[in-house]
Amino acid sequence: MKEYPKYPIYSFSARWSQDGVWDENYPNWHEGLPEGRVWNSTSFRKMFKEEQTQEQLDAFAKEWWEGYLKAEHRTPMINIEMDFLKAEYKEHETWVLTWFQHETFDVGQSDLEALDSFEQFVRRYERMQGQDIFYQKNYPEKYHCLMGAEDRYRWHGAEPDGKPDDHSPAPCRCKFCKEQGVIRIAH
Repeated sequence: MKEYPKYPIYSFSARWSQDGVWDENYPNWHEGLPEGRVWNSTSFRKMFKEEQTQEQLDAFAKEWWEGYLKAEHRTPMINIEMDFLKAEYKEHETWVLTWFQHETFDVGQSDLEALDSFEQFVRRYERMQGQDIFYQKNYPEKYHCLMGAEDRYRWHGAEPDGKPDDHSPAPCRCKFCKEQGVIRIAH
């Protein structure tokens, strides 16, 4: 089995309180807050080609947060009070999960090598998938959500004509992937 490069992956997360309406069905959303305030949060993981210092991670997190607040599609967040903004190392791995797709760096590998690398990645974690794990929150150590990637028929690239049902074959090497220096497999 061929070994593929593993890159450092970091987790970025933010939690804040904001003005909002309490929903008694979700007490955790307002636990510890005065009436009219609710918790909100977001997180993601990002792969870097090289290891980052904590100073670099903190700068990246701050820049990302400022962009997050300015995003036009975002529901207005009123009267924000930051609880935390964190950046921390998670692991070295070959692929990183984004939203219903995984990506890795394009370092000149062929499509077959990219698919083989992704297949190996999926095999390492597919035994961890299942509703019993998700709903019981009984996550194994070093759990990876594959977000459907264990179903190989889902693997695809971009929609070249913009139609969601018209996918290119995996891996994706669209102009956006090329501009960003990555290879993606959507699922």
